[in-house]
Amino acid sequence: MLFSTRALATIKGWNRQVNKTSENLLEINNLKMYYFGTHNRVTRAVDGVSMTVREQEVVGLVGESGCGKSATGLSIMRLTPSPPGRIIDGSIKFRGLDLAQAKENEINKIRGKDISMVFQDPMTCLNPSYTVYWQIAEAINAHEKLSKSETWDRVIKLLKAVGIAAPEQRAKEFPHRLSGGMRQRVMIASAIALKPKLLIADEPTTALDVTVQAQILDLLRSLQKEFQMSVVLISHNLGVVAEMAQRVIVMYAGQVIEEAPVSTLFAKPFHPYTEALLESIPGHQEPKSVLRVIPGKVPDMLRVPKGCRFHPRCKYVEAECLQVEPELSQYGENHWVRCLRTTSIARREEGQVV
Repeated sequence: MLFSTRALATIKGWNRQVNKTSENLLEINNLKMYYFGTHNRVTRAVDGVSMTVREQEVVGLVGESGCGKSATGLSIMRLTPSPPGRIIDGSIKFRGLDLAQAKENEINKIRGKDISMVFQDPMTCLNPSYTVYWQIAEAINAHEKLSKSETWDRVIKLLKAVGIAAPEQRAKEFPHRLSGGMRQRVMIASAIALKPKLLIADEPTTALDVTVQAQILDLLRSLQKEFQMSVVLISHNLGVVAEMAQRVIVMYAGQVIEEAPVSTLFAKPFHPYTEALLESIPGHQEPKSVLRVIPGKVPDMLRVPKGCRFHPRCKYVEAECLQVEPELSQYGENHWVRCLRTTSIARREEGQVV
């Protein structure tokens, strides 16, 4: 989805506020999840990520493909394939329970019930051999003991809730009989079947056309309010995040490089990568302006650059950037940035000696 007029208007006239006193539902601290390959090769997919999600908050997790967004989501769900993936450090605390250290039976009680996930390609996630009814009923029966009639009624109500017409007929069909948008709605119905407290939506609109994308976003927004869920929206599309999230976390090369309220981030991005992402969005520039691109590519996580990981692509790069890896530092209220240049500017503005 391109930056829609509605998204731009929403950013400029932002009025969604997060309750600053609300409690953290999810707290991730220094999470490191690596993939261990042959010949001692290690891919640092998630490399020291820290983030929080408050009750009923929508947090956008953005960045290019390969930056560690989906790996972070899978780590929260403890769905990282092992081997080769393994959490080697850090904590993932959900309502006080550290999911990174929890036993499998503890995870099974939470996964699908308190935390659910919507994946980006429903055709590969839905089992082609089973009906829509069975796939949603499986999630329900894993946590609740209902009769067949009660389960059927619950599934039909869920299909209605996600906007599927003729739910009694669709429940009996197989995934290949449904359109891409309908399959995604089935995935969402399965994810919200037990009214989770946290929903992780991993690129939920990527495989859909623009019209259906807008419908799915509207559906997620209404369900989030109805069920009072917290949502982690994983996307490479800043236009999608602008319409949904209250706070944005930008990732690059396995690390969080900027975090801010969405209105702050879009109005004044501090990290050169975030700035470049915004400049490369069609519809965000002036009319008839040249579309900018970010030079280079995401680094190979087997060979992470020394110093700042973005320095090979950064237009502001200095000699120090090649040697010193910056820390995530606060720059303004609720605004955090991992950049030596930004930290220096902040110190100058505060009257400190740099």
